[in-house]
Amino acid sequence: MKFNSVKEYFYKLNATGYQLMTVPLIPFILFYAQSIIDLSWLIFFNEAISIILFLGLCSFGIITLTVVQIITIRKAKAIAREVGLGIKLEKIGVVLTRKMVVLATLVTLMPAALILTGNSYFSLAYIVTAVWFFLQWPTPARVCRLLQLRGDEQEMVISRGEAFK
Repeated sequence: MKFNSVKEYFYKLNATGYQLMTVPLIPFILFYAQSIIDLSWLIFFNEAISIILFLGLCSFGIITLTVVQIITIRKAKAIAREVGLGIKLEKIGVVLTRKMVVLATLVTLMPAALILTGNSYFSLAYIVTAVWFFLQWPTPARVCRLLQLRGDEQEMVISRGEAFK
């Protein structure tokens, strides 16, 4: 991720996150717009199979979220040993973008399953995974914690580059 300032860095990260979260909204809105568009022909599974799919997707989601969290923390620890704030931010930006892509993909599975099954449990799962996505949002404080920043580097990131102007 190329950037010219810390402010631009967080602008790009936020823009990426918002763009990724618009993708899961499309199938979710399509399902609840069935009064306008008839999607009943897409429902393939009966109640028993949809519950199995729900439990499988929830298990897959929890495992995926755990693995992504562990990988992100491990890579952040390795990046924290680098020299230079710009290099650290560039490398952690790639890691955080990949994390957001995986989370957005997981969030997208829920409304897709909602369309295929018609089971409202997937609406709840969509909301829970979307909330988790936003709880994991890369804020300046979270980036400082991941990179174990101290002193001037921490102040620079927290203030988004405004501290030393």
